[in-house]
Amino acid sequence: MASFTEETIKENLPTWYFNHQVISKKFIFKDFKSAFAFMVKVAFYAEIQNHHPDWTNSYNTVIINLTTHDQKKITEKDIKLAKAIDAIII
Repeated sequence: MASFTEETIKENLPTWYFNHQVISKKFIFKDFKSAFAFMVKVAFYAEIQNHHPDWTNSYNTVIINLTTHDQKKITEKDIKLAKAIDAIII
């Protein structure tokens, strides 16, 4: 699998934050219902991909962290899921 640096993350996912072996993004919605609906959509895609995010939700805010735990780094799985998550939000 490819090795991802901060530069390649910014090229592929300009709205995501790179932090060593994790990529992160904060999503803010108008209310809890919208945030939760987004999480459900992400959950279905993550299940299909068999790659699950670490995330938190507080009212209208969802923070998603992606890493491939068994590789202890960012892999193509994370990039693919991040791009799918970005597509959901559009």
